[in-house]
Amino acid sequence: MTEPEDNLVNGEFAGFRESYAPWVQPAGTAAVRRTVQYRRRRTAVATAAAVVLAVAIPVGANAGLQRRSGPPPAPAPAQTVDPSPSETPSPPPPTPTTIPSTGSPDPAVPDGRITPSQLTAVRLDLPAWAPGAACKAGLARITTTAGNEGDVQLVGLTHGDLDGDGTVETVALLRCQGAQQGPSQVVALDRSPDGRTVVLGQVVRSAKTTPQWLLDVQVTDGGTVRVEVADRAPGAGWSLDWSQRQWRGYRWSGARFAQVDGPTSFGPNPHLADLTVSAGNVVWSAPEADGSRTGTMSVTVRNLSAVPAALVQVHLRMQVGTVAGGGDWSACRDGAPPKGPLTCRFGPLGPGAKRTFQFVLRNTNSASGTGTAEVSPVGTDAEPLMDPNHENDEDRYTYR
Repeated sequence: MTEPEDNLVNGEFAGFRESYAPWVQPAGTAAVRRTVQYRRRRTAVATAAAVVLAVAIPVGANAGLQRRSGPPPAPAPAQTVDPSPSETPSPPPPTPTTIPSTGSPDPAVPDGRITPSQLTAVRLDLPAWAPGAACKAGLARITTTAGNEGDVQLVGLTHGDLDGDGTVETVALLRCQGAQQGPSQVVALDRSPDGRTVVLGQVVRSAKTTPQWLLDVQVTDGGTVRVEVADRAPGAGWSLDWSQRQWRGYRWSGARFAQVDGPTSFGPNPHLADLTVSAGNVVWSAPEADGSRTGTMSVTVRNLSAVPAALVQVHLRMQVGTVAGGGDWSACRDGAPPKGPLTCRFGPLGPGAKRTFQFVLRNTNSASGTGTAEVSPVGTDAEPLMDPNHENDEDRYTYR
């Protein structure tokens, strides 16, 4: 049985529905789809490896309508709308592309770290050496110990990333064994995709002029190959302590190595003086009362180098029995030689300077022939001095 109070409440709700029903409209399928698509786009993360899709939030009813005449509006019930079968759902956002870090190695690039034992176990196709070297370009086997002439010795090995691919390569200092004071070259090595050891390129090589000697090799964190070079190679009486040394830097350009750091040339070596000599012919006079004859010989010495020669020696090779007879022998440091070798020491002789002597000779032998005038710098243990150019250190003359 319905109570009077129940009838009163039901009447009030009926009046409420009649008054506010025209103002409340359902969101509809299209509106819900637009809301879901917007939230999906907003919550997509471009830099993540996985995309988190937003979950649709129930659409709330409008609870904040302004109060009008009559009783306050009741909240609208939440609605769940399924997409129509005829509507195509929006595609998910694309998966973001991950860019590899430049500091991480590419797993597709083979590791170019080569050990000495691995290097000596293969034959390398080496670039050309300095002209005249006993070693030739082409396939060669590497050794770690000094061997026979023409062998290639490994004297230095280091590693570093030379081409910026994130993996290391190998840099080797090689020396050719032989009588040419050990021509050297620095080569960069890598691995081919099938794992073979290959030559990436030649960094630098020694030369007949300068640098004649390569001493050490390093690789910086930035991929620069640093090579220590010397102007003169040791041997033939020359100590490496007298050589000038430099560090020069080289970088890989994608096709070859080019110098990017350090000096490109050497200044004059204070222990080297290029001297040259020229001598005139000797014409003997008529025999004197004692049977001896005299003759005058002109000798000129020049210093072609940029360093001074503190002391210079001239040596005249002539027939037996010839002695110093006067003239400019008195200008020699030790005076005229009383007997034995015809030598004159004098100095200093500055860069570009020359000195001419008129030597008087005496001989009791009437034979004719040819002789040789020789010039050489004279050094000491404290100030060693050598002549690197032996081709102009002698001059031939005749006497008759």
